[in-house]
Amino acid sequence: MKIHSTAIIDAAAQLGADVEIGAYSLIGAGAVIGEKCKLQTHVVIEGSVRMGAGNFVGHGAIIGAIPQDLSFDLKTQSSVEIGQGNVIREYCTIHRGSTEGSATVLGNDNFLMVGTHLGHNCTLGNGVVIANDCLLAGHVRIDDHAFVGGGSRFHQSIRMGRLVMAEGRFTQNLPPFLSAAKNQIYGINVVGLRRADFSATERDEIKRAFKLLYRSGLNTKQALEKAAETEFGPIGREFFEFVANAGKRGIVSYGGGASED
Repeated sequence: MKIHSTAIIDAAAQLGADVEIGAYSLIGAGAVIGEKCKLQTHVVIEGSVRMGAGNFVGHGAIIGAIPQDLSFDLKTQSSVEIGQGNVIREYCTIHRGSTEGSATVLGNDNFLMVGTHLGHNCTLGNGVVIANDCLLAGHVRIDDHAFVGGGSRFHQSIRMGRLVMAEGRFTQNLPPFLSAAKNQIYGINVVGLRRADFSATERDEIKRAFKLLYRSGLNTKQALEKAAETEFGPIGREFFEFVANAGKRGIVSYGGGASED
């Protein structure tokens, strides 16, 4: 291990093999840092944080701090759970869960750019990219391989489906496979789908689902009823299952003006 002489490591922290910890970093009791993780300078890991192998944490990042929740009880035992191969760049903040036994969760191979904030009980899947200065309120969920543009803001308890590309401020759920900006859908994330090796048949199915939901003139309930009568494969069913389970926040509306081809 390479631990700078100015770093402070609690005796109760657990460090894996080949861990690097930079100058003036602080690792608190309850932290578990997997093998081959690299923490740069001034990193703070506090509370119960469990981190898998091969993660990179940039200068000044803070992980495991108490949530920004006015009702939070300091005696609450909660955590941050981080998988493997994540990149968490400079000055990111990740808060732990706000209720007893709950956690803020990151999967594997996510890339959080400078200044990203994950509020309490957020969940990130795998391969998510979040650009600089994005703000996620509590209980936000972002599914696999989504991309969030710089400076975006997400209202609490909303969900962003997999392979969505989005930028702006959002207060409603974003169905998978689409492109969005400023709380509106503008089309299909064609580039992202091709990079993810979706076949032409799968892309066509997403196009059919998109048109039924957003371009048919039907409201959401009517579109779901029509979808139930229509032959869709696994991709189309995934799309409409997301919509059906959107809850009280519902889904973002169609902004128009862009091609879905």
